[in-house]
Amino acid sequence: MNQNDIISTVEATAPETFKIVINNCFGGFELSDKAIAMFRERKGITADERPTYADEIARDDVDLIAVLETLGRKANTQYSEWKVVEVPMWLKEKGWLIEEYDGREYIAEMHCTWD
Repeated sequence: MNQNDIISTVEATAPETFKIVINNCFGGFELSDKAIAMFRERKGITADERPTYADEIARDDVDLIAVLETLGRKANTQYSEWKVVEVPMWLKEKGWLIEEYDGREYIAEMHCTWD
């Protein structure tokens, strides 16, 4: 097997998308207590450590995504409706950010700006 074969094999098995969590309703930016507890358990964060707030968690964190996919609607609060969105892998390289209007979020490609 030569180097080109190795690269082709890696490219063929590499994922074409990755997941990001957004809030899909107008309202707040929250996770249910059950979702926070499950996330802390998956991360090994003990009860005596500092609190965990939803806005401190990376939206592409694999443990966050696993918690939301496991709990479904039980991860929501009365002011939030979480959605896991699959986006193209090239967005990871170009850069992405989460924009929002009154709490309802969407994923945008990051663009370069100069002052």
